Amino acid sequence: MDHDDLAFWSKRAADWARDYHAGLRGRPVRPDLAPGDFRKLIEAPVPEAPTPIEEVFDDFARLVPDAMTHWQHPRFFAYFPANAAPASMLAEQLAGAMASQAMLWQTAPAANEMEALVIDWLRDALGLPQDFTGTIHDSATTATFSAVLTMRERALGYTGLTEGLSGAPRLRLYASAQTHSSVDKAARL
Repeated sequence: MDHDDLAFWSKRAADWARDYHAGLRGRPVRPDLAPGDFRKLIEAPVPEAPTPIEEVFDDFARLVPDAMTHWQHPRFFAYFPANAAPASMLAEQLAGAMASQAMLWQTAPAANEMEALVIDWLRDALGLPQDFTGTIHDSATTATFSAVLTMRERALGYTGLTEGLSGAPRLRLYASAQTHSSVDKAARL
């Protein structure tokens, strides 16, 4: 597959996504499957050669939608709100094309400075102090881990990372029985 093929298949994928979202209301929210049912449909030996993209796309369109929980379905209310607006799908395609690791300013200056600007906008919208700063995380788990690490460091006078934790006092984290699973995971780390 080359970049000309990518343009063609991106258009096919965009058309498929449009039709998929247009027909969501007519689908069941969850598939009528038991564990292992989908694997039986795709079970095969490891391919000896690349599978043509046409076949991969056709297999996806034919098999995958009927074996998925449809998170963008208007009757799906679990976990997270719908998050596949056309603008976000386009942004994912552009981010995928760049394939950047936006972990530092040096690795992705535009992404780093965009994140800082969005944090400033959020600070101003919430009426927070001008010295407020933060980061945008990719999941509840990484955001919670960052928050717990920050709480730990603040409680230890910011010595945990520089002096280690072996001689540090035991800390306590309070959470309800209904807390997100990421809190327990972050506390263990």
